Amino acid sequence: ARPAAPPRPLPPRPSATLRTPVTHQHRWIEAYADTTAAAPAPAPVTAAPAAAAGTHTVVAGDTLGAISARYGVALNTVLAQNNLSYASVIYPGQQIKVSGSASGSASGSAFVAAPAAVSPAVVPAAAPATQVSFTVPAPAVAPVQAQSGVFFASSTITPVATSAPAASGVNAAILASAYAQLGAIQDCTVLGEQALKAAGISGVGDESPAGLMEFATPVSNPQPGDFIYYVDGGAGVPHNAIYIGDGKAIHSGFNGNQTVINSADIGSGPSYYRVNG
Repeated sequence: ARPAAPPRPLPPRPSATLRTPVTHQHRWIEAYADTTAAAPAPAPVTAAPAAAAGTHTVVAGDTLGAISARYGVALNTVLAQNNLSYASVIYPGQQIKVSGSASGSASGSAFVAAPAAVSPAVVPAAAPATQVSFTVPAPAVAPVQAQSGVFFASSTITPVATSAPAASGVNAAILASAYAQLGAIQDCTVLGEQALKAAGISGVGDESPAGLMEFATPVSNPQPGDFIYYVDGGAGVPHNAIYIGDGKAIHSGFNGNQTVINSADIGSGPSYYRVNG
C-alpha cells in the first residue's frame, strides 16, 4: 500500500500577504511621524517702518504730550516742528519730528491739518483801584453803674466805630455821648440817661424807656441825636435808642447788654423824640 501523502498546505489568503505585523516600534515611529508633521508656516509679520533719526512713529495710545516728554522736547517745539496745534489729531504710523528745524511739515502718512493758532485778545490792564484808608479814634467809654435791664436775643452784632454826623446844640451833645458809650455793657435806659446828663439836662434819675421820652417832644423829621422809643423793642418790652442818621441808631441791651450800632427799624418800629434844650 502506498503511504498517505502529507496534506498540502493551504495557500495564504490574499489579504494576509498585505498585512505586516505591527510592533511597538512601528507604532512609535508612526506616532513620532505625526508629531513631526510640518506645521503650517505662520503668517509673515510686517514690521513697523523704522523711524528715521529725530522722528517718532506714532502707535496706538500715543499723545503729543507723551511723545514730547519721552524725547525731552518741549511740547510747543514738537508742535512747531510738525505744523501741529493743541487741537491736532495724530494717527498710528504717522511720523512725528522730535528734533531739528521747526520749519517743514511732518513726514509719513497724512495728518489732519491743525487750524491756525489764534492769538488771545489783548486786554488792557485795569487801572489800580485807589485804596482809601482812615483811622477812627476809639471812643472813650464812660463808666456806668451796673443795672438790671432788658436783654435782646438776636444774631451777633459787631459794633461799628464811626464818626458822628453833624449835629448842633443838645443833639450834638447827645450824639457824642452815644458814640462814647459804644461797647459798654449796659441796658438801654442807661444809654439815654448818660446822654441826657452829657447834654446838661437836669432831673435825670433811674428812668424807664417811656420816662426818658418825658424829657423830649415827638418829631416827624428825625435828626441825628434824637431819641427813639419802641413800644416793643423785639423782646416784648419797651426799648429806647439814639438815632445817628441813615436809618441807623445806637442801642444798648443787645446780645448780653452790649452797646452797638444797628438798624433803627426794629421791633414795633421807631417813634422819634427830640430832647428839649
